[in-house]
Amino acid sequence: MKVYLVNPLFNPTIWSFEGLRPFTGTRFLTPPLGLATIAALTPSHWDVEIVDENVEAINFDTDADLIGITAFNVQYQRSLEIAREFQKRGKAVVFGGPYCSLFPEAYKDRGGYRIQGEAEETWPEFLRDFEKGTAREHYIAADTKINLETSPIPRYDLIKGKYYNLYTLQTSRGCPFACEFCDIIVMDGRVPRVKTVEQIIAEVDHCLEQGAHYILFGDANFIGNIPFARKLLHALVAYQKERGYPIEFVCELTINVAHQPDLLKLLQDANFYSVFIGIESPRRESLMETKKLQNTRKDMVEDIARIHAHHISVMAGMIVGFDSDDTLIFQEQYEYLKELGIPFTTCGTLMALPNTPLMKRLESEGRILDMEWAEMNGHGAADCNFIPKLMTLEELRIGYNWLIRCLYRYDSFGDRLVTSMNRFQNLHKEHKRAALDWGFTKLLFKVIGYYIFTTDRARRKLFLSSFWRVATGSPHSVGKWLEFFRWIATYRAFRQYVFEMHGDPEGVSPADPPFKRVPKPLGMPSTGSGVEHEFAETAG
Repeated sequence: MKVYLVNPLFNPTIWSFEGLRPFTGTRFLTPPLGLATIAALTPSHWDVEIVDENVEAINFDTDADLIGITAFNVQYQRSLEIAREFQKRGKAVVFGGPYCSLFPEAYKDRGGYRIQGEAEETWPEFLRDFEKGTAREHYIAADTKINLETSPIPRYDLIKGKYYNLYTLQTSRGCPFACEFCDIIVMDGRVPRVKTVEQIIAEVDHCLEQGAHYILFGDANFIGNIPFARKLLHALVAYQKERGYPIEFVCELTINVAHQPDLLKLLQDANFYSVFIGIESPRRESLMETKKLQNTRKDMVEDIARIHAHHISVMAGMIVGFDSDDTLIFQEQYEYLKELGIPFTTCGTLMALPNTPLMKRLESEGRILDMEWAEMNGHGAADCNFIPKLMTLEELRIGYNWLIRCLYRYDSFGDRLVTSMNRFQNLHKEHKRAALDWGFTKLLFKVIGYYIFTTDRARRKLFLSSFWRVATGSPHSVGKWLEFFRWIATYRAFRQYVFEMHGDPEGVSPADPPFKRVPKPLGMPSTGSGVEHEFAETAG
């Protein structure tokens, strides 16, 4: 028997990186880790084929007996269209993936089977039943979370690796924190479960065999279990040394890494070049409200600078629209990110996802506007499905539009890039970087040509000014210049997305926010909101 596993097309998001294609020749950021894992869980007497519509066309005339479709919420409508096309041809369809697991009702009565939750046990069970003709419509993973040591090496030999910027692996599931808006703790739990170090090294090896140069660890929090992270990092350092540093890593983790000096050194020694951190807000009230307590304990600017000093750049998750946010938050976010020196942020409006603590609270307060999540992009978008507390929906959209455009102006991005690169210090010995190959050399020439040989004088100025300020602002290092060219190249993608979705970044000014601070009149009474400012706010 044969199963055809499909990853539907994503609509453009800030994560699409479509603007990178002229430089890299790749077509999408990462391959579908979930489908590669499902393929590895499929019994050997089944033939398996993976198709990712983001890099290749779907063969609707496949001879497969079963069609498996995964989806995030933004892929939902396309997943239904794909299912209908296959069902017209008499094919059996099974739905799974993040959206089906978080909100299985969305796929009820859609003419297919549903797999909800972790698939390590339910997928083989479903296939056995399907072969016998006794498959149920809905399979739900047990409440007891699976032991990740039983999870197989994903079948990345079945994907077209040359089309992706990064390979993805997962070392753990679950996160010990309790952020109100997060769906990870709903699906994967609050106790991080980990694979063995041997498993992870074998997966890294498998990716390397497929031609990987960059690997993203797709954990919700790479250091959710710090003792395990320490053990794994020691193993990755040894792996890199033995093989001449063939891989560079990226991961998502929490800001408490800045207070673990040995972890920072291990990350650098293991060739981690960038980390994603959910910083969310400059306002302590907003962080407390959403239970992001780990971000309130130290000085965030010092923490980010400490990470930068280890030749590791930081990407930031930022959110506007918390109950403690009024219309002054947009200017605060802009100024905060400038001070932090973080070039890339996925800044978006707060969204209440299904079955999260945030959604349940807002629903109980009668503030949910829309229970349809399929059209909501989250990162890099102004989608909001509830009534904000201290501003109107229109004010939220106006303020967000100004913020995202301001962040990706030429001058604004250049200032943040220079700040981050000039914090790179030669604290520890540098290692060979996997990026230093002929492919990177070609990319370098393309990037330089894009910024120099252009009629856009502002674009040329961004490159020349940033290059000079970085060259004269901190010690020379290979890692610093690799990161500079990575981010100056990737900026093309960020700017293109913002231009097409929100408008020309140069059409707004950081000096002219839509809601301005004015001195509060003497004797002005408290608003009673619990968020007091020394300034009142007024529309610009």
